[in-house]
Amino acid sequence: MASPPAAGRPSYIGARLPRVEDERLAAGRHEYVADLKLPGMVELALVRSPHAHAKVAGIDTSQALASPGVLTAVAAGDLAGVSPVPDFFAWARPVATFPLARDRVRYVGAPVVAVVAADRYLAEDAAELVEVDYEELPAVASIQDALAPGAPTLYDGWPDNRMVDVPAGSPEVDDAFARAAQVVQGSYTTQRHTAVPMEPRAALAEYRRGRLTLWTTTQFPHICRSIVSGALGLAERDVRVLAPDLGGGFGCKAEIYPEEFLVAWLAIRLGRPVRFVEDRVEHLTAAAHSRDMLVELEAAFGQDGTITALRGSVVQDLGSEELYPPGFAMAFTAAGSITGPYRIPLQAVGVTAVVTNKTPSGAYRGFGLAEACFAMERLLDKAARELGTDPVSLRRGLLLRPAELPYATASGASIDSGSHLAAFDRVVELGRAELARRRPAAERNGRVRVGIGFANYVEGVVPSFYPSTGRWTAYDACRARIDPDGTVVVETGLQAMGQGLGMLVATVTAEAFGVPIAEVRVVTGDTDATPYGLGSWGSRSAAVFAGACLKAAAVLKDRGLAIASKLLEADVQDLTFEAGRFQLRGVGDRGLSWRQVAEVAYGRTFDLPEGVEPGLETVASYTPPGVEDLPRPDGKMNACATYTNSSHAAVVGVELDTGLVRVLAYFVTHDCGTVINPMLVEGQVQGGVAQGIGGALLEELRYDDHGQPLSITLADYLLPTATDVPTIGVEHFQSPAPEMPFGVKGAGEAGVAGPAPAIVAAVEDALRGMGLPEITRTPLTPPTLLRHLTRTTP
Repeated sequence: MASPPAAGRPSYIGARLPRVEDERLAAGRHEYVADLKLPGMVELALVRSPHAHAKVAGIDTSQALASPGVLTAVAAGDLAGVSPVPDFFAWARPVATFPLARDRVRYVGAPVVAVVAADRYLAEDAAELVEVDYEELPAVASIQDALAPGAPTLYDGWPDNRMVDVPAGSPEVDDAFARAAQVVQGSYTTQRHTAVPMEPRAALAEYRRGRLTLWTTTQFPHICRSIVSGALGLAERDVRVLAPDLGGGFGCKAEIYPEEFLVAWLAIRLGRPVRFVEDRVEHLTAAAHSRDMLVELEAAFGQDGTITALRGSVVQDLGSEELYPPGFAMAFTAAGSITGPYRIPLQAVGVTAVVTNKTPSGAYRGFGLAEACFAMERLLDKAARELGTDPVSLRRGLLLRPAELPYATASGASIDSGSHLAAFDRVVELGRAELARRRPAAERNGRVRVGIGFANYVEGVVPSFYPSTGRWTAYDACRARIDPDGTVVVETGLQAMGQGLGMLVATVTAEAFGVPIAEVRVVTGDTDATPYGLGSWGSRSAAVFAGACLKAAAVLKDRGLAIASKLLEADVQDLTFEAGRFQLRGVGDRGLSWRQVAEVAYGRTFDLPEGVEPGLETVASYTPPGVEDLPRPDGKMNACATYTNSSHAAVVGVELDTGLVRVLAYFVTHDCGTVINPMLVEGQVQGGVAQGIGGALLEELRYDDHGQPLSITLADYLLPTATDVPTIGVEHFQSPAPEMPFGVKGAGEAGVAGPAPAIVAAVEDALRGMGLPEITRTPLTPPTLLRHLTRTTP
């Protein structure tokens, strides 16, 4: 579904164009929810559970209600008319998510009482006066606790703590293992961490003239409207959701949180605007956590060094999972992504997702892929050692070749195009050259050792949302309008959150309509002003918007051609559309601009051809082809429309005295099909790598054995800084997706999956010969590495 560039000007596709939104943000003309101030606005603070698991035996709000400036203090029993979020999933046990804890708290930070006062300071002071009588229960603090025989259950009516349990077995796989020349197995853990965007969560609600307006930090305004209106018993037409500027999302804002329901319900009851702004402690304890996954794998190798089958299990710690959408789809994504870009014909990988007394799990950039990539790449490094080969040769032998594409993976994904071997060969070349440059200085030092590691992965993009939500699929829409002055106004339910969406939408629109980017106006983040859309997640925005926009442009260009044919007194067949003009073929000076056509469409309508309605506006919907929302009878599923590929190389220096790992250089060869704007893709890749470095070396949400969080401030939860992230070299490969508009794929989650396996492999390479045991979990902090070195160094 490609669209050729308009004749008469270069194509915008592939041009290195600066982002249109940056000047406003850099000049401080942004508008975050925390910047909004409405007349009569009051503030919400929450009483949160100090216990990981306890019954709520009683609540006394009398002292809080008597506190200065307090308007109300409400518990779950006071939320008249509020319903739990429906459990849409036939394949998962229900949790009946509710804004406040009704009978039990299931994690430290669970909201128990909402207090509203004239300002946040008064609300927080009053919240401290609320008395809650808790009866503590045994905490389930880990995957092992959750699966232990006789473990306490978090939910009444559940026989155990398995929210999802899908075992996998295959006689074909078992037969392949029985005939294997060698079997390599490993167990790999990705630690619990979270997004930590620049802007924490915030929500503000106002109820006026029978309509609720909710300003909130969400990646999907229309889905938020649907869920909030349903829980509050309101018609969707009576709810407007606006998402102003978002200071980052990374998946943690692709959730509906208790505070969004609460500010809305309280605004209706109090008749005043109510706002909640999260602080960092609340973010680290109550916003969605992610990763926290154990992947156990074994690979059957043939005599020729190929993998004939893979089997194992993915086990995810969901926390209490009182969140919508729940996070268990990440475990399925991990299982479906496990073979990556490698030729592995068979797999049997089961999925188990358990609830524990931790903060609920939700979306985070790399959504299951990062965990799968870490496990698979670690297993390949281990296999190289056990098979007596080098990790580069082993990977080269397994990587898909162009002649094998499209390739159906063992899990059912259809890899339509890619540059898997070429991208890997190039990143190996770049990485080895840098290693050779760095090694002499390190060897002179004597107390620093340098190594290199590699990683490959395939990322499914433009996915169905049905596995995550149980309700929505993969489509999206745009509304396009030519204004009387010839400006193109395009409205989309996609959400900007710092990823350059405004520039992307303007570029695609300008290309589709043949106008300068300066003549495009982009509208997002308002359910009243945009057609129903599913928001920004899953590296989908470029493809779904381009598909919808090209369809809308085709409709309006046909209408424009009909108008121009009458004005130019020519048959439609004798007209062309070139560079934003309706042109008479072969007559260069006879043509009309969008503005001239719009003057008739809106003004001199008596000049319209018969049967052509006034105006130039349309709504187009686009569903990406090939996406499956549910598994087939054999359990296989192609959940994404297309697949990117990426290869990473990390060069690290390891200080033997301190255990400190420094990433000295990093290279990525990345293929997301046709690149619309190289600057945007490079930014996404580099940002993803920075987050991946944090996950590999620094970030961890730690809990003790009683479910108490130990990483509740940014002094305890370490993020990468500019000194931790090297210059990241990015090279683009372009294998257009044959069925996608412009051949695009997606890059929103690019970069994040490769760093952990590449960096850990580089550390093992640097310390080769020192007896270091296999590194099987992240983060690889200095104390962790020192413990390994202490055990292995005489």
